[in-house]
Amino acid sequence: MGARAKRSELWQAAAGLLLRADCLCCGRLVGLDSELHSAGAAVNGQLCEDCGAQLQQQWVRADPPVLAVPVFAAGAYGGVRRALILAMKERLRPAAFVVAARVLEAGIIHLAGRAVVPDPRWGEVVLVPAPSRRQAARRRGGDVVSRMCHLVAERNAGVQVFDVAYMQESARDSVGLNRAERRANVSANIRVLRPAVRELLRVSSESARVVIVDDVCTTGATIAQFATVLRANGVTVAAALVLASA
Repeated sequence: MGARAKRSELWQAAAGLLLRADCLCCGRLVGLDSELHSAGAAVNGQLCEDCGAQLQQQWVRADPPVLAVPVFAAGAYGGVRRALILAMKERLRPAAFVVAARVLEAGIIHLAGRAVVPDPRWGEVVLVPAPSRRQAARRRGGDVVSRMCHLVAERNAGVQVFDVAYMQESARDSVGLNRAERRANVSANIRVLRPAVRELLRVSSESARVVIVDDVCTTGATIAQFATVLRANGVTVAAALVLASA
């Protein structure tokens, strides 16, 4: 091998090292030459093929069902979905938000296939992030679910996002609470932003379908109570989408 060929090989090896990153879900090293599709293609070099494939599984009806509104999940909480959610909420990796947004887009298409909402290419879909505590959102540089929803809207002209509610700081941590306690906690501490709700009501009355979005559904209490609050303000919710059901 000549000197020029050796230099070329060394440059290629160095570039391969520089342009490699750990998969945001499993930590495996991946490179820019990996062949990824759908969610993975959006962050080439930061999501391995195996994790990308797992995130493309068929959406399912969440269990337990929420009587107030049908809830659909990208899958069970654990494995790749748990890792993706933690990459968003705890590690704040930008690529995680991009991947989550692609997963959420697939959820909207799933709802469209069930005639729950229109296909956003030809109709209007409104995403409403589930309420969270403002202090927690500030620690993360903004509400993670809202950020994910806005990334979907940036890519789809038929999708809008309305942040219409938040939780008071006095709200208890939901860990350890049963379904009734969680719902009572949400009911006592949820606060709606009236101007935003009025605008949401105007948009939804013009044939746009409203979908609540959250990262995880455990008992369904938060989604159920939020849907009830929206209904009390005149807004009908078509469904809810979550990245994982626990």
